[in-house]
Amino acid sequence: MYIVRGQAGFDVAALRQGDILEGVPFPLMDHRTIQLLGTIHLDRDFNALPSISPKAHKEREDSEWLTAVVSVRFGRCVVLSNCCDLEPREGKIAAPVFTLARLHPIPENLRNDANLFASLRANKDPRDPNDPGYIDFFYLEPHELLQGKDWRVHYNQVTTLPTATIPTFLLRKKLLQLDDRTRMKFKIKLGFTLMRVNDDERRAGLENPWQEQQPQQAAPAVEPAPVRPPAEPDPA
Repeated sequence: MYIVRGQAGFDVAALRQGDILEGVPFPLMDHRTIQLLGTIHLDRDFNALPSISPKAHKEREDSEWLTAVVSVRFGRCVVLSNCCDLEPREGKIAAPVFTLARLHPIPENLRNDANLFASLRANKDPRDPNDPGYIDFFYLEPHELLQGKDWRVHYNQVTTLPTATIPTFLLRKKLLQLDDRTRMKFKIKLGFTLMRVNDDERRAGLENPWQEQQPQQAAPAVEPAPVRPPAEPDPA
């Protein structure tokens, strides 16, 4: 499942889809706990609660970015963005940000259910209509660089980080790289999680939305077969 630093195929110069990183800040973007920082108007006398304006700054020609305080959990994440989007070209990565998903401990109730745990470990093909297994989870085997434990990737718990931090900060935090076969399983399960066709879309014939539906034509009228009298018996 894994390629370790120093083994053939381990890319030390770039991140790849499925790479596992340690020490990544994962924010809890809960509107109930987010606190915005502000600036106090200096012409106030401070004898009462001061008026505070949100502290804004400019990012990429957008001046409506605010500064906030959020809860952050440092831990292990896996890269979701495609390898092609993370490949440096002329020393630069074109995409400004990339996406990661958290590694979660496997819940005990799942681990203690033999059938459910076996289904998780199998990383089944989600395109199988009879037994797709877990669609939005991916199982990672135990490894000494992962505290000797196995983990579960949850494709829907994601965050983004600036690609500018890859060469300066994140490449040294790259623990493991998925081998090619495992990465393809990871990629297919990720794609199916995010882009599977819903039943109502399928019923509407939208599985290929670029193909215009042809109006259904009435079936050609079929003339009834002529009724023929039963054959007369041969004369004796």
